[in-house]
Amino acid sequence: MGHSPRLSFLSRRRFLAALPLTVAGCSRTDGPQPLRIVVIPKGMTHEFWQSIHRGAERAAADFATDGTAVQIIWDGPLRERDILEQISIVDRRIATGVNGIVIAPQHSVILSAPVKRAMEENIPVVVIDSGLAFEDGMIKYVATDNYNGGWLAAEFMAKTLAGEGITEPKLILLRYQVGSESTERREQGFLDYFDPTKTDRPRHGPLPKVKWLSTNQYAGATRDSATRTAGPLVQQFKDQADGIFAPNESSASGTLDVLRSQGLNRGNPANARRIHLIGFDSSAPLLQAIAEGDVDGSIIQDPYKMGYLAVTTLVRFLKGEDVNSSRTKLIQSTGEYLVTRANVHDAETVKRYDRDAQARRDMRQEMK
Repeated sequence: MGHSPRLSFLSRRRFLAALPLTVAGCSRTDGPQPLRIVVIPKGMTHEFWQSIHRGAERAAADFATDGTAVQIIWDGPLRERDILEQISIVDRRIATGVNGIVIAPQHSVILSAPVKRAMEENIPVVVIDSGLAFEDGMIKYVATDNYNGGWLAAEFMAKTLAGEGITEPKLILLRYQVGSESTERREQGFLDYFDPTKTDRPRHGPLPKVKWLSTNQYAGATRDSATRTAGPLVQQFKDQADGIFAPNESSASGTLDVLRSQGLNRGNPANARRIHLIGFDSSAPLLQAIAEGDVDGSIIQDPYKMGYLAVTTLVRFLKGEDVNSSRTKLIQSTGEYLVTRANVHDAETVKRYDRDAQARRDMRQEMK
């Protein structure tokens, strides 16, 4: 998704004109009023979203030390596949009144209309995690470089297989869900790595000749749905497949369940026929599986930083700062990090998902 720093849909003047009492921190009748920021994740259950919540609350706490009161309203659909509920939440928050919205859209096209409605009501929006089909008026897009994450996953898969002498691997790409911009970018990055015509970025190591066994199956939004999809797929190709890429936590966990149930997990020494699995994102069970050798690796994000940066950017904008100056871009990446058995317990890994390690981070220093 291309972006421009020009805010043509809504001007800064319109935003600030609607906010003088709140930004100043005083009301005529009720005393000091906090800036009310609603953070709307795709879902509420995955550890990824919980880390974003903690990062958003940390940003509010840091602003409080400087005398700016910020209230984080955490409001999202229970399930990541409930698009109508996410739309309803956006519309409800527009109606009840908030100073700003941070949202991870479930669908790049369907969520565009409600986000536009928010902007038309002078409510600035920061988009996180997954992009929208339009850019006009967006304050900032804070996300992982998902294409690069998929590219890194493919590069690690190629190196791992080359280490076993497999130079013409047979691979499966298990997709996540139609319309999820973030995972679609990961999937495309993984595919493009193995495309010899893609020469715009360097590859580190030999480029294998890949036979794609499957690239058109979707895991869906839950671990259970991923298991239902991956089960027949693995059964069909268990004697051929060398590796599988699953582009998010639930798809990776569901695929892992299938590999274990069929005795094809990498940590099973009793079975000579084993399939490599590389995932995306982190959860305690998935990281444990990496430590045990059942999963070769996972590209993890920094959701704590994502939540922190999104709220920080939005509050700075509300206070009148230019958050898309010549020094910054409309898109801001929070980084991608390859976790393997060799570094799964390292401090740089742990700080991206562990609650206690996140609390110890000096976020203001990291933002410099």
